[in-house]
Parts: sequence; structure tokens; C-alpha cells
Amino acid sequence: MHSLVDPEREGNRFLKTYPPKGFFIFLGLGCGYHIFPFLEYREVTTLLIIDTGIELFRAILGRIDLRKLLLDPRVSILIDPSSESLLEFLLSHYFPSISGDIKTVPLRSRVDLANDFFQSCISTFQKGMETLSHDFTVQTQFGKKWFENSLANLPMAEKTTHTLTPKRKVLITAAGPSLEHSLEKIREWKKESLLLATDTSLPVLLENDLIPDAVISIDCQHISYHHFLKGLPKGISLVLDLASPPLLARLTDRIVFFASPHPFSRYISTFWRQFPSIDTSGGNVTHAAVSLALTLGAEQIHLYGADFSFPRGKSYARGSYLYPYFESRSDRYQPIESSFCHFLFSNQKLEKRKGVSGIRYIPVRMEHYRLHLEALIENSEATIVPVLGEGEPIRVPPLSQRNERSLPLRIFSAGPKTCSWKEFLQSYLRNLKNLPPPFDPVLSYLDSLSLEQRNLWTTLLPISAVIRKEHGKEEIAPSILLWESRVWATEKIERYLQE
Repeated sequence: MHSLVDPEREGNRFLKTYPPKGFFIFLGLGCGYHIFPFLEYREVTTLLIIDTGIELFRAILGRIDLRKLLLDPRVSILIDPSSESLLEFLLSHYFPSISGDIKTVPLRSRVDLANDFFQSCISTFQKGMETLSHDFTVQTQFGKKWFENSLANLPMAEKTTHTLTPKRKVLITAAGPSLEHSLEKIREWKKESLLLATDTSLPVLLENDLIPDAVISIDCQHISYHHFLKGLPKGISLVLDLASPPLLARLTDRIVFFASPHPFSRYISTFWRQFPSIDTSGGNVTHAAVSLALTLGAEQIHLYGADFSFPRGKSYARGSYLYPYFESRSDRYQPIESSFCHFLFSNQKLEKRKGVSGIRYIPVRMEHYRLHLEALIENSEATIVPVLGEGEPIRVPPLSQRNERSLPLRIFSAGPKTCSWKEFLQSYLRNLKNLPPPFDPVLSYLDSLSLEQRNLWTTLLPISAVIRKEHGKEEIAPSILLWESRVWATEKIERYLQE
């Protein structure tokens, strides 16, 4: 597996091909000659070694001195791992903002002997990296905004006692063009159901004198407020992410906050006041609305306006936020149709598909949204019926495969708080300041901490993603990145507590 003449020199050649910094996955242990050189560099954050054949591994340990490798805290060795354990390791150990770039280093002579096994490992890592890459991209955009919004929402989150009661039948409205053709059917069925509107569909319903029972919003950006410019009628429950814009929380006192998977939101829910959770992994509000309906114990869910495409080139149902916005900018030189056309074709990768009802334009992101929703539907026990329109069809399992047992009814509300929001923030601030100074390699630093201390740093990882992006191509040590994240967060908290 290695050179018979000078295996150490051969191992050092790997440094020229793979710069020694970041997260390394070594395919094949061999005798470790190709791995030892990387142990000398503090910029290497993690070394994961994968191999197959436990008897071979034992034989190597019996003949080769690998103590230097085995005693390094950055090193992990997995022998004959399953796809699930590989994926779990990657998702729990690789943090893009502080782990650096990820590199796969094959020991070619070993890989050729067990090619199917190693190709399966590579395929698993590629799937995991797709998830991590998407999550990291979102964090670089919204990491600081999530934190700031959550801070600002704490006073209202302390006061709210509103609850959502269970419902067996839920109507969900999205803002796709097909919603326009379903309004009368919604009006007819509303009396016996919970009408749950996504924030984008709210102005469409209000324009057509349909008052929903509840509205859900998950976007942390202030553009979300555009969906509420027509007001929020009394009696409507507003379901908000803890990281939603605080301006939305002032619209009504009938607010139910939920904790999304953002680290700071989870920390708040764990150590201050427990908030209900909703699956927002689908990346869009329709997915979150279905998750909410399932949480309430719904057995029948009807989806309206979930087109996940632009049928015939039309983006949203008439009455949604884009219409008044584009109308305010239109004139005889740039009519409203020009604005919609520019919105459709600019900065979007579109796939054009032909169907019985005409042409549909499908952005890549909407395709991902639909696939995530289909996965949620497939794993649910409720009967979910996407009402057919001209949009992209949503695949659902046959009704015969559904379990007919009654689903549990759940009340959607927050639990009791452990202290006031100010006391919680003061404690959180104090704990952040008491964290030991970070050092490189940063994952070794994190391993040296208690679970409580690691949880504190985890709340700052989305902030570190933003700061890394702000540094651009400038090299920044992971320990410095953590330090800057803590400085930014503590300054925000101190300023907020003084207001």
C-alpha cells in the first residue's frame, strides 16, 4: 500500500496535493504514512479515517506504531461504517464556518482493493455536503438577523399566552396563481375547518373577504411586513418564528411563537421558556404550515395555491404583495407586465415544462421546496390533498397506504418561563463572557469544554458564518472567528439590555 523504498517521503508528497488546513477525510488507513504529515499542522481541524476490514485493522495495529495518530484528539477512525453513521458523523462534526474546507484524500492502492465500499462512502458524503452547503449558505445570509430578531422578540415572547387548539381538518393557502380558482371552494369548506394562511397568501384572502383563522410566517427579513400591509383583522392568530421580524409581533396580541432549529432559538426554548417546534427544514412557509397542521393533530389537510412553479409565466395569485408594489412603480414606459416579466426571468435558473394546461416555469429552489414537502407528506399519517391547479403536481402516497387510526390532538402553546426575559439574557451574557478563550485547533478547544459551554458556542455558529463571509477571501483562524462572534453577540446583548 506504500512505497517499499521510502514510505515517509511518499507520505509527505500528499502535502503538495492537499494543502494542510481544514477538515480531512482519508479513504484508507494503510500504515498511516500519508496521514502523519498532516498531524503537524494546527490548521488541520479534523482527520476522519475510513477503512474496511476489522481484521486488517487489527493486523496493522499489531505491527505498526500508530500511537501518534491514535492519541491526536483531532483523529477519528471508522471501520466498516454504515451510511447512517457516516452521515451522522459528518453532520455532527463538520461546521463550515470554523472547520474550514473539506477535502477527501484517497490512498489509491487501498481504494482500488475495495472500490465499491469507498465509492459508497463518497456518495454518502456528497449527500451530506449538499445539506450542509445549503444550511451554511442560509446562515451566511441570515445568521446575525436571526440573533437580533430573537433578542428583540423576547419581551413579547414572555407575555404571550395565546394557544392554538387542535383541529382535525385544516385548509392551507399558499399564494400560487391557482389560489384564485379555489377561493369559492375555500369559502364553502371554511365553516368546518381551520383556515391556515401562509403570510404570502394573506392579502389575497383579505381582498376576497376571506378571513383566515391563523396566519404563519417564518421569514426573518423585513420584507415579510409587505404581506401585512392590508392589516391583520382582529381574531386572527399569528404564528411566528422566534426569529421573525419584531415588527410583526406588534400587529396583534394573539401571537404564538415557535422555536425553529436556529441554535439560539433552541437555546431559548431549552433554558428559558419551552416553545412548540415546527419543521422548517423545507425552506418555505407552505412546508412549515403543513408541519403546523400535523402538530395540531390534523387528519385531513387540503393545500391550495401550492404551485411550486410559475404556470403560464404567472408568479403569484392576484392580490399578493407584488401586485401593489409593481403597480406603484408602473407607468406607460414600464407597465406592470414588464416588472413581472423581469421578476420571472432575472436571477433565476428556470426549467421550462409543458403540461396539459400549458407551460410551467420552475425555479430550482421551488423544485427543492416541492421535493421536501413530498418527503414530509410521505412520512405523515394524515391525509394530505394538494388541490390540483396549473402548477407542478405534488406527489402523495395513495390513500390506501394511510393509517386510519385517530391521530393525537395537541394544543400549540408555549410553556412556563423560568425567569424574566431580562434575567435570562443577563445570565446568557454572563455565561458567554465566562467562556475560556478559544484556541486552535478549534475542535480540540471545543472538545475540552463542558456540554454547557459547547452549547453556548453553538448559539454563535450562525453569526460566525456571517462574519466569515464578511472577511471575504481574507484568511481568518477559526479561534479568531469564534472570538469575533462572541464580541459581536455580547455587544448586541449589552446594548439591548440598556435600552
